[in-house]
Amino acid sequence: MNSKAEALASAKTRIIALQSQMSSRILQIAKEVEKLLETISEQEAREFLRAVCNVPPTELSTYVRFGSSLRGREDLLQKNRVSFPVLKALVGADQETRSEVLERMEIGARIDLKGIWIIRKRLREAKLTPEEVIAARGSKITAATARKRVQAYSAAFLDRLHSFVSGIIDVRDAAELGRDDVRNEAGELRTGFEDLFGLDHRAPEELKPRSAAYELSVAYRALRHLEDGTLPFAGGVGEIDHGRAHPWLQSLNALTGQALPGHKEDTANLLALPPAERRPLVVEICAGAGGMSIGLERAGFEHIALIEYDKHAAATLRRNRPDWTVIKEDLRKIDFKLYRQLDIDLVSGGPPCQPYSSDGYGLGKDDTRDLLPECVRIVDEIRPKVFLFENVDGLLQARHSDHVADILCGFRRAGYEVDIHRIHAEDYGLAQERRRVLIIGIRKDLARSFRMPPTFPQRRTNLGDVLVDLMAANGWEGACEWARGRRETNAVASTIVTRRGKPRAKEAARWGSKGVDIAGLPETAPTREQAAKPGFMPALTARMRARLQDFPDEWEFRGGKQATADQIGNAVPPRMAQAIGLAIHGALKGVRWDWEAMLWPETPKGRKFVAAPPLEPEEITAREFEPSS
Repeated sequence: MNSKAEALASAKTRIIALQSQMSSRILQIAKEVEKLLETISEQEAREFLRAVCNVPPTELSTYVRFGSSLRGREDLLQKNRVSFPVLKALVGADQETRSEVLERMEIGARIDLKGIWIIRKRLREAKLTPEEVIAARGSKITAATARKRVQAYSAAFLDRLHSFVSGIIDVRDAAELGRDDVRNEAGELRTGFEDLFGLDHRAPEELKPRSAAYELSVAYRALRHLEDGTLPFAGGVGEIDHGRAHPWLQSLNALTGQALPGHKEDTANLLALPPAERRPLVVEICAGAGGMSIGLERAGFEHIALIEYDKHAAATLRRNRPDWTVIKEDLRKIDFKLYRQLDIDLVSGGPPCQPYSSDGYGLGKDDTRDLLPECVRIVDEIRPKVFLFENVDGLLQARHSDHVADILCGFRRAGYEVDIHRIHAEDYGLAQERRRVLIIGIRKDLARSFRMPPTFPQRRTNLGDVLVDLMAANGWEGACEWARGRRETNAVASTIVTRRGKPRAKEAARWGSKGVDIAGLPETAPTREQAAKPGFMPALTARMRARLQDFPDEWEFRGGKQATADQIGNAVPPRMAQAIGLAIHGALKGVRWDWEAMLWPETPKGRKFVAAPPLEPEEITAREFEPSS
């Protein structure tokens, strides 16, 4: 056998083995889903698979319906190394087609998607008389010809519509929109619209937001108001936000599938926040010591209220931001409906992480500190445009999956599109291994697309560079050498925890490998005398911990040593919160940022413009995680 033949034979063996493994895993997933359906409803199973297991929506029906259509045929499917597309086609096929395909597989035939389509078509035509077959084919020819004529007319209409909207999209003067030429052109376009889409269009408020019928209804209403010269005065969805294009005109142009010239560039790469009177409003719960609050403030949000039950954390907020409205109250006792009339843009917060952390025994929904159900209630009562809740990544452990699925169902029933994202502190210039989960929802009636902010691997830093000045503040001459060692090994802090008492052995060893003694909370930086003792390793003061969490050095904490440690350890790092806040702000207002200029305003030189991140949600992978606060 020559080398080419050997390579082909070897490749064939490996590929067949891989195909067999892929088929086996697909069938195993289908089996697990079938078992799941024995204990929960189909809707709950779909929600669990989508949100917790990250199964794409296009695959859900295949796994959910597999048991009712292909149960007992697993060995045959495995033997034929069936691919997922073929499995999906089989599940979706009628019983007659499915039976014939399986019979062919049993005699060794290889079936692909085209083969399934041919069998389905042949069986369908076999039920027709010769005359019906000829008539059906003739109907297809007629329909194809009609489609071509409609497509040509439609293309010409949409080009004309795009040209019309492009000419008036920036007009803010009501009199200008009421000119005779504008009204005449709108009337002709309205006639063309009716020829293409008909006359019967229900009011937008009666339709599901963002549906095809809704978009057509809004576009039709826009043309009619333009023809009548009343667009600027139309109520409801079409009220004008001065300084921005009329939302109905944007919907009207959306039908054309063409971008409006110049508008992307007009709002791209902003270097500063909008004026105070145009900033989005936020109500923040479980505000803690203000880490998320600082970040959202930097992202341009105006705080209407901050709710925090811990007296020390509430005092910290009031000390540093006297103008903030801080409410020290158990949020379970608060009626949030009064905030609905304020048209709140964002509800945010970091509900207690202990129910989902190993430090809190991971009791989940059985922990009295679990406030996720309250988050659903609060969102439903306030009805903000967007909500953002942060928690530990232990939230996604398998034992909490049913509770998480219930929470996500609650948000969806309240009218929100919800996704789960992961975020890493290191990606935003923090010298800390801090991984967090974000639950972000956008109200379904808003045509908004949220994108996670870009990451900045070039901004990653280390313990030494972040803490060297604080380590040297009390005369320790070895601080620079210590910092150099952290820099050379790219050492970053483990998650800043708030555990009381002696640290666990593994935790102490992990910090020790980074040159830090995590036991205790010293009042001051190391002295020369302390450093002279054998086996010395520096410990972290509260200010050092706060800097690792990205708090400003001037931020003052209220309460004793342990209360301060708790506030710092439970906080969301401000820059991480700012990045998320900017992404939400951008989605709400339709703007883009010069990300580095916004996140690192103190280092404007050498800025790099970062492209917008992809629209798809981040991949969520269920696995066990390191213990965290």
